[in-house]
Amino acid sequence: MKLCRYMILTLLVISTSACIQLGESVVPSQYYVLEPMTSNTDIYSDKSLVIAIELFNFPEYLKRPQIVQHQQNMIYFTDTQRWATSLEDQVLSLLTSNLAMLLPQATIIISPWQSNGHVDHKLQISVNKLSGALGQQTDIDIRWYNVDKNGKKHSGQFVDRRPINDSYEEFVRALNRGLDKLSKTLALELAKPEQ
Repeated sequence: MKLCRYMILTLLVISTSACIQLGESVVPSQYYVLEPMTSNTDIYSDKSLVIAIELFNFPEYLKRPQIVQHQQNMIYFTDTQRWATSLEDQVLSLLTSNLAMLLPQATIIISPWQSNGHVDHKLQISVNKLSGALGQQTDIDIRWYNVDKNGKKHSGQFVDRRPINDSYEEFVRALNRGLDKLSKTLALELAKPEQ
């Protein structure tokens, strides 16, 4: 009987100690956000436009709180480096805010939820890649489709790669700069005169 109690107590101590991290400090998580442009001297159009924007494709592996590194055929996650909110929502919010700054007379609506009337442009965004590898480069690959009010379709592909160091702060800043550049590309497309 005593031997049985001793064995149970020993197993309990071993299993409990396996759950406790002795001597190791817990690394706190860091949270990141994408920021819209704060100032811009370029205005791409002063026309009064109604633009519906829709993010219709976003990779499943990016729909998680951890920041993703993608290198060749491998995807890496770390639990301590996280997005503060959904990356998908941040991208849509950033593009909407940036386009509103670059096209100050435009009304930007998020499609399909806010779209219930006339629109001059329906802009669809398909994110293929939005990642990279620390110490190497970021990798942004986004297709866009623009259908104007006359039904004319235009499309393009935006690719941006930026060298980065080994810090997540630089990684996020480089993604942010790439998405700012995409915003300017889209604003140029939306500001083109109708043909």
